[in-house]
Amino acid sequence: MGVIVGTAGHIDHGKSSLVKYLTGTDPDRLKEEKERGITIELGYVFMPMPDGEVLSFIDVPGHEKFIRQMVAGVATVDCFLLVVAADEGVMPQTGEHLDILRLLEVNKGIVALTKCDLASEEMQDLAEADIVDFLKNTPFEGTGVIRVSSKTGQGMEEIREALIQMKEEIGQRQIGTKFRLDIDRVFILEGFGTIIGGTAISGSVKVGDKLELQPGGKSYRVREMRVNANKNVRSGTAGDRIALNLVGLQREDVSHGSCVAEPGFLQVRNSLDTRLTLLKSAKPLKRYQRIRLHTGTAEIMARAVPVEIDVIHPGSTGFVHFQLESQVVALPGDRFVIRNYSPVITIGGGIILEAGTGKVRKKYIRERISHLELLASGDISAMLFEMVQHAGVDGVSVSEAASATGYAPGEIQAASAELQEQGIIELMMDGTAHRAVNSQLVDEAGKKVVSSIQEHHETCPVSSGVHLSTPGRILSGYPQWFVRSIIENLTESRRIERRKEWLALPMHPEEIPPEYVASVEQIIRKVDSGGIQGSSITDSGDDGLVNSLIEREILFELTKGILISVEQAESVQEKVIEAFGETGFTLAELRDFLGVSRKLALQWGEFFDRRGWTVRKSDRRFFYSSLQ
Repeated sequence: MGVIVGTAGHIDHGKSSLVKYLTGTDPDRLKEEKERGITIELGYVFMPMPDGEVLSFIDVPGHEKFIRQMVAGVATVDCFLLVVAADEGVMPQTGEHLDILRLLEVNKGIVALTKCDLASEEMQDLAEADIVDFLKNTPFEGTGVIRVSSKTGQGMEEIREALIQMKEEIGQRQIGTKFRLDIDRVFILEGFGTIIGGTAISGSVKVGDKLELQPGGKSYRVREMRVNANKNVRSGTAGDRIALNLVGLQREDVSHGSCVAEPGFLQVRNSLDTRLTLLKSAKPLKRYQRIRLHTGTAEIMARAVPVEIDVIHPGSTGFVHFQLESQVVALPGDRFVIRNYSPVITIGGGIILEAGTGKVRKKYIRERISHLELLASGDISAMLFEMVQHAGVDGVSVSEAASATGYAPGEIQAASAELQEQGIIELMMDGTAHRAVNSQLVDEAGKKVVSSIQEHHETCPVSSGVHLSTPGRILSGYPQWFVRSIIENLTESRRIERRKEWLALPMHPEEIPPEYVASVEQIIRKVDSGGIQGSSITDSGDDGLVNSLIEREILFELTKGILISVEQAESVQEKVIEAFGETGFTLAELRDFLGVSRKLALQWGEFFDRRGWTVRKSDRRFFYSSLQ
């Protein structure tokens, strides 16, 4: 895993020269950049580390006309290398670059006081004092200042050591989550086709993986890749600078703001809810003001809609909804910067709380503010529970929660486990993944099922219980996986028992209750009196009791509405097997053997089939027992 250092500073203060000295590579690639002596596009070079890894430099443009490229570069860095020339001190672009770094929460870095060979000791002291004063009361206060010269080599080893130390202090990115790379470079390489490059924001990728390009949604397979300064590699992880050769990708498929990621991970949205900080130097941000929004490597025109009040005042922070004029790839947790439509200057920035949100309605403003306050709090458990409440019986999976909140799946799993331990949610399997469901809904559903079974026992005391399909009717409209999980939960907790195809309460007797034995025997005698013809259900007594005996397979339905006893059925079966054995029988042969009508013979043949006692081959039936 690499660490990315972004350069920052005013034009012609020596950023590229400093980086070239440290790495041995000129970050300016374009002919125009070399001729004019300014950086126009982002440059990428690498400095070897003692541990065998590399420190990646993104050399960003310093000229005010190229701030868009600067924002795109800084959006993916871990720390900064701020460059201030000793012969000029802090300049206007220095301030804007620092504002962008602060808004993107890139708060760790080093200040290089460059061109010390062109300034006297006194001028260097004044420039350093100017820097220290400039950084006061900002997140950068206390940042070390190192005096260097790219011509004489002054301070270069000191700054190299400081960079190594800074790399060791920076934690790893989210390697454990899904792969995502914001594209900041695209070019054609002869013999290879279109190559895209960027910084891996999260996850890992390897040759052969399928990646999805957004916006667009097309998928491509990774043919080859380059990671940092290494060509012959087959994988890269979060924090690495990665160049990808994707099979079938065309130059025109990629635009500013394009990203590649594991299929299904990224979402393209046209609205955002955010927490925005407006710079003190900015003018008030008014309702529906048109601005330029930068996130990742994208620049989108948008309308700003303050949520709580009509105006965000300079130096203050508030919730702002953005209606975008074009779609953008955005996830909760992504940082952003906004700039005036005209004049084009940086005015604020912050963090995306939610993507794909509806318009701001005054009727629901309090609920919306409460929701945004929860998202801004960073309380994963509270956010997850809110999602679970809104999801109802559909629940929320880990992947859905991670996508909606921007947190890593591991963090969502930990929050889920905590809420389950507290009895607030239940984790239920939907067939492929666990889904978090409000425990209250689970408890209510369980009570409905138990109550229904209890009612059935009271109404039909001889019945074995309710059929396995009954809870699906009791919980009509609930997902099948939810109903299945409810049955499993109730069974595991011994609140109900599964008895073959029936569900019963544990206290319900498996055998026929003694007080009903006499009535049962009377019904069986009535059925048997019908002989091989069977007996009508209506002639057999209590319908509820009869149905319970059918459930228990004490009685069978020869055909709809006609009953036979299990003894009668088995007696006929044994006689037919004895008569026909392995030869099987036709319908006509069965009719003649039983001495009944063709209609009744057909009823017995179909009864044998339904019971699974016989198998048909052409016009003959064979008993399974005779085939073994």
